[in-house]
Amino acid sequence: MKRILISIAVIVLSASAVNAQLFKVFGHDVGFIYVGPKVGMNLSKFSQWSYSNFETKNRVGYQFGIVGDFGFTNRFSIQTELNFISKGTKGVSDTYEEVKRMPSIQIPLLAKYTFSFLGLRRVYANGGVYSTTRIGDGKVVYQDGFVYDDYHWTRFDWGFSLGCGAEYPTKDGIWGLDLRYDLGVVDIYRQNDEDTKSRFRSFQFAATYKFDLVDLYFKMRKKDKDDEGGDREIGTKDPKGLKVEQRN
Repeated sequence: MKRILISIAVIVLSASAVNAQLFKVFGHDVGFIYVGPKVGMNLSKFSQWSYSNFETKNRVGYQFGIVGDFGFTNRFSIQTELNFISKGTKGVSDTYEEVKRMPSIQIPLLAKYTFSFLGLRRVYANGGVYSTTRIGDGKVVYQDGFVYDDYHWTRFDWGFSLGCGAEYPTKDGIWGLDLRYDLGVVDIYRQNDEDTKSRFRSFQFAATYKFDLVDLYFKMRKKDKDDEGGDREIGTKDPKGLKVEQRN
């Protein structure tokens, strides 16, 4: 599963960066490619991980990366991302507090459906799977500032993602607000004295800004023709990419 997700994400993002062009379906151009940065936060914790007089709570972490939105119609698209994300959990007892944190690279692969809702032109729902690879060692941080390496983390994790969001088109790109819930299926934190399965539960919220690569591609072609003097006939129109307004 991890290898499949990574391979698909790399192919889509690479194709987006190198060759932003439209498909031809029955003689008509269909499709779009948006790529841009993403930054946000997440609340994560273990689903089952507790002792006597010890409570598990959400830990606040960061996330940032790049998002690619590969569309087939003005409604349906496939979204993939390459994110650096810090997940973990917080444990609180009567005498002390500890925070477990795990820096990772996370790659989701999501099906996305966009529609209008309550006067908003671009609202969407998405869902799919994600794969997470730990980078470096996990850490345990106590309330007195003491930190030590934590070797109980597994290297890989995967699970299911469900989300929604809203987007605001502008002349040069699209601003977005993304909300997502991750449901891990891997026993991510293993110790010999534990019989429970510690699976991640994570709520994420992030802001995105995506550029229209198709539109940029045609603008660059037009600029090159203008720089070369061009041989366009008077009255002909320059090719244009699929504008955001035309996709709604």
